[in-house]
Amino acid sequence: MGGCYRLKPMESANIAENSTGLRGLRAGDLLASSRFQAAKKELLAAIGDFQKKVSSVQPASTEASVQARYKEVLDRFQTQRGRELYFPYLTTGLGNGPFVELYDGSVKFDMISGIGFNLFGHAHPALMEETLDGLSSDIMQGNLQPGIEATRLMDLLTQQASKKSGLKTGWFSTCGTMANEVALKIIRQKHFPASKIFAFKDCFAGRSTAMQEITDNPKYREGQPIFGEVHYLSFYSKELGVKGSLDRVTAEMNSVCERYPGKMAAVMIELVQGEGGFNFAPREWYVGLFENAKKHGLAIWADEIQTFARTGELFAFEKFDLGNYIDVATVAKALQASAVLFRPEYNPRAGLIAGTFTGSITALRSGRRVLEMLTQDGYLGENGKIQKLSRVFESKLRSLQERKKISEVRVIGSMIAFQPGQGTMDQVKALLFKLYERGVVAFYCGHDPYLVRMLPPFGVMTEDQVHQVCSIVEECL
Repeated sequence: MGGCYRLKPMESANIAENSTGLRGLRAGDLLASSRFQAAKKELLAAIGDFQKKVSSVQPASTEASVQARYKEVLDRFQTQRGRELYFPYLTTGLGNGPFVELYDGSVKFDMISGIGFNLFGHAHPALMEETLDGLSSDIMQGNLQPGIEATRLMDLLTQQASKKSGLKTGWFSTCGTMANEVALKIIRQKHFPASKIFAFKDCFAGRSTAMQEITDNPKYREGQPIFGEVHYLSFYSKELGVKGSLDRVTAEMNSVCERYPGKMAAVMIELVQGEGGFNFAPREWYVGLFENAKKHGLAIWADEIQTFARTGELFAFEKFDLGNYIDVATVAKALQASAVLFRPEYNPRAGLIAGTFTGSITALRSGRRVLEMLTQDGYLGENGKIQKLSRVFESKLRSLQERKKISEVRVIGSMIAFQPGQGTMDQVKALLFKLYERGVVAFYCGHDPYLVRMLPPFGVMTEDQVHQVCSIVEECL
């Protein structure tokens, strides 16, 4: 199955009995029963048989009826949602690792992974198994009535986070934006009456009322009130180097803190800016920034919504060895769920945070399985699969750069970006649609210049598939 993870013989039954911790209970008896196991085995085999048909780039169907149906469904959906889709992209629900089948019959390389959540690609057998095991339970879990799935995921998540940080406590949310909302609330409660936040130019935090003000993009705030709670700092600049960039950002921070004594509560930072252009800095810059922030009594809030599991380590703060500085971190996307992690002293008082949903059973089960695979199956570290594929991808892009086919390359783990030409939006958009037509789905990031953004599903890709994608990129350039 094109580089997909395969379950070992009899592993399914062992997982059903052991990883859920339900042995001896009626739910555990159901999952371990011969009838359930036989049905699951048959379903997974059927899915696997059809996945084999989605294992390479394929053009759209030439049948007039298929194209007419696709256009009718696409047009109706775009009318109902009130705006066009960026790409004419509707999936059938069938996929195989990095490949996804569209409703027009085409098969494409998915190199944006739902903007980050499909680190293990489409229809991964292990995650499909978690979906099937979740059929015996409710569709959703709530904060008032959580299930064993929520406890298992939070236990594993906090175990991993606390290895190299003080993050020992957590709270589930329903998406990355809401995780950031919770983070902001608990920080403000802890630092009351301070309420103002430092963020960074070109940052992205979400599109809720509070997060749109933190996000540095005026287009996302059009027609919305501004409350003056956010002050933007300059991110690291290669041109200025570590010292110059650090002198600049500390001067900016000190100036604002002097202007608003007792009003600044935290620094919110994406250690690798996602939408801002995959910008990141040497460790020394982060250390100097955080040391200065601590002098002012500020909380350090790491937004790891996009970086979680993508930098070659589970957390970007591990990649840069910054865990001791982090007070609050938010994670989502590749986790299949979203959560806020924080030091115990940031645990909010009752009443501040709640919500109906903890998450779907499938998401919570799959999140646990993702963590198990990442931490047990050789994906992390300098010699892990993510970093090995990252080096292959970067080498291919550097070759294009040396031949003047692209002008800039930014790579960290499975966060891949490159700049065609002068990086105008017209140039990037034209290339994105060429790639789409040739069978590679990507997106953009950055602001003047813009870059092509890829979040490849390195959890399932092979080195040969990386070469295939890079060949299509070169042809389109």
